[in-house]
Amino acid sequence: MEFFSLLLRVLGGLAIFVYGMKMMGDGLHAVAGEKMRSILRLFSANRFVAILSGAAVTAVIQSSSASTVMVIGFVNAGLLTLVQSIGIIFGANIGTTITAQLVAFDIQGIVMPALIAGLLMTFFKKPNVNGWGLTILGFGLLFLGMGMMGDELKELGKNESFRSMFSLFECIPGESGRIPIGQLLGALSVGLIATVIIQSSSACTGIILALGASGLLNLYTAVALVIGSNIGTTITAQLAAITANRVAKQAALAHTLFNVCGAAFLFATFLFTSGGEPVFFKLVRHFSANGELPRQIANAHTLFNFITTLILVPFIGPLAMLCEKALPIRESKIKYRRLEPLLLDTPDVALHQVSTSLRKMLGKAWRSANCAFKLYDRTDTINLELSESLDEIEKEIDERQNDIATYLAQLMEKPLTHEQAGRIPILLHCVNDAERIGDHALIIRNIFTSFVTGEKALSREANEDYIKIHSKLIRQAQATLSLLAGAGDSVRRASMSLRDEILVSSILCEQNHLTRMREKRCSSDSGILYIELLGEIRKVSRHLANITERCSSFG
Repeated sequence: MEFFSLLLRVLGGLAIFVYGMKMMGDGLHAVAGEKMRSILRLFSANRFVAILSGAAVTAVIQSSSASTVMVIGFVNAGLLTLVQSIGIIFGANIGTTITAQLVAFDIQGIVMPALIAGLLMTFFKKPNVNGWGLTILGFGLLFLGMGMMGDELKELGKNESFRSMFSLFECIPGESGRIPIGQLLGALSVGLIATVIIQSSSACTGIILALGASGLLNLYTAVALVIGSNIGTTITAQLAAITANRVAKQAALAHTLFNVCGAAFLFATFLFTSGGEPVFFKLVRHFSANGELPRQIANAHTLFNFITTLILVPFIGPLAMLCEKALPIRESKIKYRRLEPLLLDTPDVALHQVSTSLRKMLGKAWRSANCAFKLYDRTDTINLELSESLDEIEKEIDERQNDIATYLAQLMEKPLTHEQAGRIPILLHCVNDAERIGDHALIIRNIFTSFVTGEKALSREANEDYIKIHSKLIRQAQATLSLLAGAGDSVRRASMSLRDEILVSSILCEQNHLTRMREKRCSSDSGILYIELLGEIRKVSRHLANITERCSSFG
C-alpha cells in the first residue's frame, strides 16, 4: 500500500512539473512569444542565423515539438523553404536543452518566493506584468514538482522490486569499456516510447533528471534514455505533417533524420573508450566539472545536440536533397495552404496570412469587376473569355470569404492580445467588402448585356466620361491592392483622393447625362442603364475605400 501511495505522489509531482513547464512557456509567450516567433521567418535565409533563431524561439516557448510544428506550418503555408526549415529545426534541438539545464539547478530555496511573487503578479491587468507573473509562477511550480518527484523517487528507490525494473535496460560499460548494444538500444527504445506517449521531450528529460537525482539511473542509462527521447519527440512533427503538402512532409522527415543520425553518431563514438568508459562520457564529466548527476545528464543532452548540429550543418543541402528524393514531389505545382491551421497558435502570423488571403481575394474580385467594366466596346478575346467565367469566379470568391471567416472564427478561440482581437472584425469587414465587389461584377455584366440585347449605345460624351472615370477606378483599385501589400501613407492618401474624385466625377457625369436625355441627345433606355452603371462605379469605389480606410489596422 505504501508503494502505491509513493507512486501516486511521484505522479502528482510529475503533473505539477509538467503544468509548471507549460505555464512558464505560456508566460514567456505572452511576454515575447510573438516577437520571437517572427524571428523564424525574418532570420531564416542564412543557415547559421536560422539555427540561432530556432534555438531562441524554442528556449522561449519551452518546446521543440511546438516550434517544429510551427515550422511545418510555415512550410505548408509557403513561408519557409525546406532548407530554411532544416536550419531552424537544428536550432530547435539545441533550444530544447535549455529546460534540462534549468531543471538541473538545485534552487529549492527560491521555490516558495517564486510561487508567491508569481501569483501576486498574475493579478495585475497589464499584459507584460501578468505574463512575467505566469512565467515566475510556472518556474516555481516546475521546481516544486521536480522536488516532489525527487523526494518520493528516493523513497521508491529503497524498494528492491522497483529498482529491479531499471536494471532491465541499465547501460553499464563492460570490461572493454563499451556499453552492450542490446541494453543501449533497449534504453533508447524506452526513452522513445515514453516521449511518444507524453508528447514532450522536455517533460521526459525532467523525469530522467529526477530518476538520476534519486539514484535510480546512472549517467550511461540516462544518456541513452535522453537520446531515445530526442528521437521520440519527432513524432509530433510527423503527425502534424500528415495533412500538409509534400515540402512540409520533407521538413518533418528532416527532423527525424537529424535526430536519428545524431543518435547513430553518438553511439558510434561509444566505440572509442578511455579509462574504462566511452570518450563521450569523459567529455561530459569534464564539462560538468564533476558536478551532480542531474547536471551531467543536462550537459550530455546539450553536448549531444550541439555536436550533432555542428557536424550536420555543412550537410543541410545534401540532407534536403535526401528528403526530396525520399519524398519526391509528384505534383506539377506545390499547393501551399495560406490559411494554415498549424499557424493559429501564432496569432500574428495567422493574421498576416489572412491579410495575404484577403489581398488575393480582392485581386480576383477586382479582376472580375474590371473585366465587366471593359465589356462595352473596349474588350478583347481574353477579356471575353474571362467574362464567360465570371459566375464561376464569383463562386470561388464566396468560398474564399467563407474560408477566411471560418479561419478567423477559429483564431478567436485562441489566447489573443487586445490588438490582435481588434484586428479580426476589421478583417471580416474587409473580406465582406471584397466579396461585394465580386457581386457587383455580375451586376455590371448584366447592365452591358442589356445594352447588347436592346441594341443600345452610349453617346460619344457619355462614353468619354465613362472611360475617364473607369481609369480613375482602376488606379484606386491598384492603390488599395498596394496598401494590402504594405505600401505607405502616400498611397493611402492617393487612394482616398481618387475615391473623392470618382464620387464628384460620377455625380457630374450623371447630371450631364440627364441634361443630354432632356435634350434628346441620348435615349431614355440607354440613359437609365448608364445611370445604373455610374451607381455601380460608386459602389465599387466605396468598397475599395472601406478597405483602404481599414488598412492601417492590419497592414
